[in-house]
Amino acid sequence: MAALMSALASKHPGLISFLLLVVLVTGCGSGSAVTDEASPSAATSTAPPAPTAAETPPEELPPNELPPNASNQPPGSVPASPDIASLPDADCQNPETQTAMNQCAKASYDQADTKLNQVYNQLKPSLSAQQQDQLTQAELAWIDFRDRHCEFEAGQFEGGSVQPTIYYSCLAQVSAERTAELQSPAPTRLSYKAADQQLNQVYQSLKSGLSDSRKSGLTTAQLAWLDYRDTNCAYEASTQDCLARMTLSRTQQLEEQAAMQAL
Repeated sequence: MAALMSALASKHPGLISFLLLVVLVTGCGSGSAVTDEASPSAATSTAPPAPTAAETPPEELPPNELPPNASNQPPGSVPASPDIASLPDADCQNPETQTAMNQCAKASYDQADTKLNQVYNQLKPSLSAQQQDQLTQAELAWIDFRDRHCEFEAGQFEGGSVQPTIYYSCLAQVSAERTAELQSPAPTRLSYKAADQQLNQVYQSLKSGLSDSRKSGLTTAQLAWLDYRDTNCAYEASTQDCLARMTLSRTQQLEEQAAMQAL
């Protein structure tokens, strides 16, 4: 088990493959299916007007620094292994204990976070004052989404020794995706309307199979994503392309989670 999970963690394939192995080996369960209930839509069914930047800029930050909580500050509601900070450097090519796996997942997140900070700090000085404000707003919204999304993802394994591995692996993946988005957003041929319809279908399907507490976590993450989507697309200015691309990316995230819930 350790060798399989180590190989996945060190090479960083898709998170869903890593999680599938964890579930198969540990036997962790998924949320129970319940009757669906009325809930906020994952996204509007028609394309919204172009989002605009908030009228009030965020609190001024030191030049070329990420907003507070951007680096190595996971939310406190997901418990980290108490031994992570005190362990000597683990052999992440072949971790032999769950605690070592947790530490290696944390190390992977630290690396991804460092890379994101570098890209952010290189980008920001090249922007106008207005663009810098918009980027800061987008980054603050992304941090909130990152935390809510990974809390939800790790919540499937709540109380298990593997939970920190799932959580930090999620943080690492989402941070890498954000870095790629800042460097060079990938184009998509799908229209925003079509992408939005797909997202709503996947969101409602996933939500219908969750327990009440997990439904609440998904709703919280989705609302955070909507705020992140709007603030980031205001920064990018290419509104329709940005909306379509980000909606497609969010759909893929939820499809991965739905596959996990089906196990």
